[in-house]
Amino acid sequence: MPPLSNFFAGAPRLTLAVLAMAGLLTACAQPQESAQRYDTSRENTQRDARNQVLGEGPRAASQIQLGFGETAAQNAQAAEAGAGASGASALPRPLAEARSFLGTVPCPSGMACEAARFVVTLAPSGEWRSRTMLLVGNETRQTLLGQGCWDVIGSEPLRIALVEANRETSMADMTFVNGNTLRVNMLNGAQPVLEHRLTRQADLDPIDELKDRPAITCA
Repeated sequence: MPPLSNFFAGAPRLTLAVLAMAGLLTACAQPQESAQRYDTSRENTQRDARNQVLGEGPRAASQIQLGFGETAAQNAQAAEAGAGASGASALPRPLAEARSFLGTVPCPSGMACEAARFVVTLAPSGEWRSRTMLLVGNETRQTLLGQGCWDVIGSEPLRIALVEANRETSMADMTFVNGNTLRVNMLNGAQPVLEHRLTRQADLDPIDELKDRPAITCA
């Protein structure tokens, strides 16, 4: 039997070996646990992709605020509730929330300008507002405002007419190329010779110049 002194002499080395092994196992386990606990990049990527497709992602306040007296979300909910009560289908998606579209269009007939910059904001309540800036070169010489109600006049593709307040004739006839683009079929009573398109803007334009005018009720 070996002397007890030899056994106790080897004990510190055995203890150190056990501690080293335990530390190695702990070091291997912690990164894996941390990765499982904190690495959510895959989950976030899948969630972001789903939200982008379904349109469920967060939006800036400027994209939600309608500015015609209510928020776009409130108008959309009211429109859907009314549609459900009457048995009719809900609003088409491009019209279910407030959207602003901007583009350069021909100068209105009889006006002294080279072209016009036209912005129109469509509300789910059925109302629209517009601002037409008459351009000479790159300078705005005059600004025209308009408002009224939009009507769906076609479904495939989605087509709308803009009828001015207190008038029976359409001020504009436009087709949705997609949810972010409008093609101008007719504007100010004239059909453009060339194709003109309006592009959806990231920031909603409530056309604040018209905020003091009486509200319009669109059926």
